[in-house]
Amino acid sequence: MTLISDIESIKSLRNVFLNDFVLESDLTTILTEASDNNFLNSIRIHKYLTSTALIGKVKTARFLESIELTEKTKIKQLSESNISKISSFVSGL
Repeated sequence: MTLISDIESIKSLRNVFLNDFVLESDLTTILTEASDNNFLNSIRIHKYLTSTALIGKVKTARFLESIELTEKTKIKQLSESNISKISSFVSGL
């Protein structure tokens, strides 16, 4: 593979990951697996949760602040506790 095709492949993987978000997702598993994937773990959690417009940006930002995270927090920075809280937040919508 060439560098350009590698970049396009990674970009496609990231887009699929962002666009596959649904409220019924098993976020605990998805975020845990994504945190170990070097191609996905640099995505901001705020972007992941709001990219499909199923959850509002302001509501998400307020929730993240309530658990002491920011809009700039990346998936790789999430603890198991954070992942659990995010999963509960989404499943409660």
